[in-house]
Amino acid sequence: GDVNPERPLYIAGESFGGILALEVALAIEKRNKHIRSPSSSSTTTTTEATTQFQFIISPFLLTAYYICILPFQAHAWSAIHSLLTNAASTSTPPSNEDSRSISRRRFVSRIASLSSTIPLIINTEIPSSSISHAAAAPPDDDNEVIFTAGYGREEYTNSITASRDTNISPKEVYDSIQSSYILYPIEQLRKQNSTRVPRAFDVGAGAGVSTQTLYLMGYTDIEAVDWSSKAWDENVDEERLPKGVKFHPVDDESFLEEERKKSGSGGVGGSNLLFDVIVFNFSVNESKARSYAKTMLQPEGRLLAPVNIQSDYWLKQAFKIYDSQGNVLWTANEVGAWSVQFQPDVTQETCQGIWCAPYNGFKKKR
Repeated sequence: GDVNPERPLYIAGESFGGILALEVALAIEKRNKHIRSPSSSSTTTTTEATTQFQFIISPFLLTAYYICILPFQAHAWSAIHSLLTNAASTSTPPSNEDSRSISRRRFVSRIASLSSTIPLIINTEIPSSSISHAAAAPPDDDNEVIFTAGYGREEYTNSITASRDTNISPKEVYDSIQSSYILYPIEQLRKQNSTRVPRAFDVGAGAGVSTQTLYLMGYTDIEAVDWSSKAWDENVDEERLPKGVKFHPVDDESFLEEERKKSGSGGVGGSNLLFDVIVFNFSVNESKARSYAKTMLQPEGRLLAPVNIQSDYWLKQAFKIYDSQGNVLWTANEVGAWSVQFQPDVTQETCQGIWCAPYNGFKKKR
């Protein structure tokens, strides 16, 4: 595989952490042994004192390691990486602060991805071998533009507030978008030597992080919708927004209704409402997910959605990927250490809570 230059630092740090953990275990064992077999000799008294010292100091050393040494590993590597990059590059390099931030973020992301033995907990109906979450291939130079400030802010297992109305989802969400299933339509177009531009429908685009992710994967024709434009306006740089990416400040159902009305007058409608990929960034009922998959996907298309585990139950979802026939290709209740849970679909009458009308200001068109 690829050579990972961060690996020596990681191994060295983990080895030191392992030694400290072993020290704690030995101290505990010595203490337990002394309790089981007490002795009044001076030698035993000295040993007991040493053991007590080890028992007391070892947890502090282990805590100090995880607080101090691990961040130092990431900082040390980022400094080395920055120096090597600056020496080898003939173009203007990024600032030291940006380099450290990017390197540290990649390092921590890699640690987080290694923290779980199984990256995805797959539903028992779907074999674990059926999913591959390899990252998307590096995009062409023309597709590398970054147009949202939200991109790169993602954190594993944690959502980040993007605006009053929406959050930036945990990084596990965007890893799932980059899965081999969502890349499949692009791969099929390449195999067919098709000149058609891959299209995506980004539903609940928020701050544009999912839109950015799809664009970097190769979906350069994107219809992004969100009933609230606040997060988009605050994070997306319209001057850097590619021509193929269009944002509509309406809910998905209103968007589709309006576009279908335009189909007879040259607007985006009819066959033009077919997409290679549809990504939902809020929870939906199974019936809606299947309906969109059957009516709006190209034959080789894929739909990714957090689907309620029970109809109209908005407190727990499972990630599901559908094909154009409405068949479930993959499902997961948890992704890494993150349990799948999204904001509810505001267009549904059963939507409840602070993310729903009337608390969030959403008004459904009649």
